[in-house]
Amino acid sequence: MIGIVTSKDYEGLTLEQAKEKALQNGLSPRIVEEDGKSLMLTMEVKSYRINFRVRDGFIIEAYAG
Repeated sequence: MIGIVTSKDYEGLTLEQAKEKALQNGLSPRIVEEDGKSLMLTMEVKSYRINFRVRDGFIIEAYAG
């Protein structure tokens, strides 16, 4: 697993590239928003999860939780 993850580590990657990068770094990827539509989520926070906001197949924001 890597240390501190910032949104800049994932912004601009395709969704598939971002998922692969997250998994390689021991993180569990989750899409929280796609093309402006928020997706239904559970409320628990997990330290090993990374949330993605996606637009047109590209990551526009990534954050832990």
